[in-house]
Parts: sequence; C-alpha cells; structure tokens
Amino acid sequence: MKKIFNMMMATAIALCTFTACEDVPMPFNNPLDYQEESEDTSIPPEGDGTFENPFNVSGVLQYINGLEPGVESDKDVYVKGVVLSVKEPYSTQYGNATFTMSDDDLGSNSFTFYRGLYFGNKKYSNSDDVNVNEGDKVVICGRVMNYGGSTPETSQGKAFVVTINDKTVHTDTTDAVPKGSGTQADPYNPAGAAAAVKNLTWTSNDTYDTTGDVYVKGKISRIADKGTFTDGGTYGNASFYISEDGTESGEFYCFRILYLGNKKFVSGQTDIKVGDEVIVCGQLMNYRGNTPETVAGKAYLYSLNGTTEGSGGGGGGGDDTVDAKKVTIAEFNAAEESNDVWYQLTGTVKNLKDGDQYGNFDLVDETGSVYVYGLLSEKGGEKKKFQDLVAAKGIKEGSKITIIGTRGSYNGKIEVMNAYFVSIEDGEGGGGSSDIKAITVADFNAAPESNDVWYQLTGKVKNLKDGDQYGNFDLEDSTGSVYVYGLLSEKGGAKKKFQDLVAAQGIANGSTITIIGTRGSYNGKIEVMNAYFVSIEK
Repeated sequence: MKKIFNMMMATAIALCTFTACEDVPMPFNNPLDYQEESEDTSIPPEGDGTFENPFNVSGVLQYINGLEPGVESDKDVYVKGVVLSVKEPYSTQYGNATFTMSDDDLGSNSFTFYRGLYFGNKKYSNSDDVNVNEGDKVVICGRVMNYGGSTPETSQGKAFVVTINDKTVHTDTTDAVPKGSGTQADPYNPAGAAAAVKNLTWTSNDTYDTTGDVYVKGKISRIADKGTFTDGGTYGNASFYISEDGTESGEFYCFRILYLGNKKFVSGQTDIKVGDEVIVCGQLMNYRGNTPETVAGKAYLYSLNGTTEGSGGGGGGGDDTVDAKKVTIAEFNAAEESNDVWYQLTGTVKNLKDGDQYGNFDLVDETGSVYVYGLLSEKGGEKKKFQDLVAAKGIKEGSKITIIGTRGSYNGKIEVMNAYFVSIEDGEGGGGSSDIKAITVADFNAAPESNDVWYQLTGKVKNLKDGDQYGNFDLEDSTGSVYVYGLLSEKGGAKKKFQDLVAAQGIANGSTITIIGTRGSYNGKIEVMNAYFVSIEK
C-alpha cells in the first residue's frame, strides 16, 4: 500500500513539473525571444498656434524647430500647457515672470515662458488670481524662438498670459501685443510704449532713465485731470490714460501732457474726453520701476482725433514771441532748468551729421559747448525739417549762428531744448568727421563710446530677420560679434529703407559686408550706431 502511494505522488509531481515548464518562455536560455513592450507616453503635437486652436507644448516645439537658432518668430502664437515650475515669480518692478510649461504635470516636453508681461484689467497688480503658480493650466501668447539654438522659449517682453485655469486675465488678446516703433509714421500702441520702458531704471524723482522723443497712439480710457492755464498758476497740462480700444484694459498713463498748437494753453478750447483718439509725443519713463508713463512736462498732445494739435517740443511758451536773455554758453550751462525761461545763444556749429533731419549738434563759443536738441526754423515750427533750413540758410559744420531755446537736460546731459533759428553769420564752413578707422569687431567693442569717431567694420551678417525694414542684425568676424542698429544705404540716408538696400545689394544672412558707423550702446549692449553701407562681397 505504501509503495502504491509513493508511486502516485511521484507521478503527480512529474506531471506538475512538466506543466509548469511548458508555461515558461525560458527567458534565460534565449533572451531575444521575450521583450516586454513599454507604453508610449509621448504627447503628439497639436494645434496651429491660433487663438481658437493653440499649440500644445509639443506643437510649439515642432514649430520652433523650423526657425533659425536665435531668431524669433515673425508672428505671435498661442500656446497652452501646465506650469511645471516658476523660475522667476511675478515682479512688481517689471510686471513679468518666467516659468516652465509642459503638456502635462509629468514634465513631458518643456517650454519656457521667459520674462513675459501680465496684461488685462489687473496689469501690474500683484493679486493672487493673476499670479501663475505650479500646476496651473495656462494659455500664453507672443513671439517664440530657440535661444542659442538649444532653449525653446518666448522672446523677452514679447509674450503675455491670456488665461490661468480657464480664467481670462487679458480681456482682448490682440491689443496687448506691443506694436509700433515709436516714430511719427509708426507710433507705439500703449503696450508698445510700456514695453519700451519696462527695463529703464528709476531711483528718485530727479534720477531716472527716459526714452528720447517718441510717439504713442491710443484712445482715452480715463481722464485724471484736464488741466487749466492761468498766469502763475498750473502748467496748462492734462493727465489721462489711453488704451488700444478705449477700455481700461492695457492702459498707459499720459502724465502732465502739454497742450500745444493753435489752441495751446487755452482752457476749454483744446478739450479732451473719454473715447478720443490721441497721439502724444515726448519722453517716456518707468516711474518707480513699475508704472510706464510720460515724463511730466516733457510730452505734448500731437494730435486729437486725427487733427494735429502742435508740432513743437514739450514746454514751449504761450505765444510767438519771447523775452530771451542773451548769455554765453557757460552761463547757459550754469542756469537752472526751465521751460519758461528763454535764452539767446551765439556759437559755432560742431558735430553736425550730414543729412540730419532733426537739427541735433553741438554749439560752441569761447566759454564752452552745449548740445542743441532739434533746431527748428521758427518757434514752434515743424520737426524733421532741418534740411529745409540748411538749404535756405546754408547752415553747416563751422557756421556761426544765433538761436533761442530753453535750458533742459537728458540723462544728465545739458541740452538747448525747444530751440529755433534766429540768424547766421558768414563763417569758415568746412569741417567734417575725423579719419575713418578700419578695425576688427573686438577692437570696436573695446573702443570708448563716441559720436565723433567713425569706424569701418567687415564681417558676416547674422540674425537678420526676413522683411526687416530697419537693418538690425549682428555683424560677426573672427574676433567677435556686435549688434548693428539700423544700417542705412548711405551716410545720413533715409531710415526704414533697408529692404531697398537688400534688393539692390542682395544682403542676407551669411553675407560679408563692410559698413561704417560709430561706437554706442543701449541698455548696456554695445551697438554700431549711425551705420551706413559701404560694400558687399559677392
């Protein structure tokens, strides 16, 4: 009996062993016969970058792959995603932030929203519902690029948040995009004006950075003060807000704007109201580091509902004649700043650029030198007509002239402002720029800033944008790279005509060209300024 039981047990064990071995695919004997399939977790590209159908992160990465490294897109695109991490929180100083986006909270792909702006009704507010936090679902809009060829991101200051967790924080997705170049022909929109000053510094009411005279166009959304004019009283100015569409979304503050033109300083005649379309001209600043606005008393109402209100600089007098005090340049430089006190100066014209349309130069006498910022043919005359005055009066380098203007300054440099022509004496004439020095880019970058010393540079064109009207690009040789700010076809030539030069000479990325210009800088970045074309290697 015991033998029978043992035999039955042995048979059962043998059967179990055979069955188990039959189910195992024997991975150790032939490892290539068995591979566990892994799940594909990649997220495919979606969207076309429009407001109605934003890119997902995979989609914008695919789009950016089609751009040249370091060159931003030529249009604004919309991107949706989840915030992975906030690298640079919302700043009350600049109103911007940096955060990383992904298609999901697992970090599948990543895209950087780099120092973009918050717009909408709560622009520059630090409220919780505007701030972006980790895990938020967002939609952004702006220009994108592949910085350095390896970092997909938005272009600094050229992108903004549209929605946070499906809540709109910018009420009109087309109006907050910075537009315009700040010129009379192409004014900034309110967002463009804000972007132009967001990186300027402010220390106190007496120490701050400003732009030069620029034009800003918008519709009045709110009026803080219409301003009145009384002798010895207020300044005859107005303070109001403008936006793209006349709503309180994306406003820019026009602070103490001067009334000029035929109705200047006349209360009740040059009237303004909400909804009026205006263009203001003058200097802009970033007040206290977080409020873009015009500089008090240094901007004026250029047009109201399409009608030009004035063409003189900010701070002119109230009539066509003034009591001007005859002074030397040393006495002028020692005087206090004022838009109400007028001075008569006589001196020799120096550092006048050929073809200059504005009338900017140094005036020199035996006591010193001062910069004349825009000489008009008559008091309150039209700007950018200096060449007409040159043709009529023969003004040139070395001419001895008499002018009238007020004592002002810009970035700590004393200037004759609101200046207009009085008379010219027979002078020696002549003059001109010093010898042009042919140097490398490295030597140019190491040179001191000067509008008087001209350099000849040869290098390859880099980072030139298709259709650029200005001629802004990097010039690179074996020693380094430098930014060219606006290449003209000839010395003192017309601006915004670069495409004519492209058509005539075939300039493109990779072209080797020779240019002449002066050594300057903007916001700490070295630039070739006053640049004009010499030749191209075919």
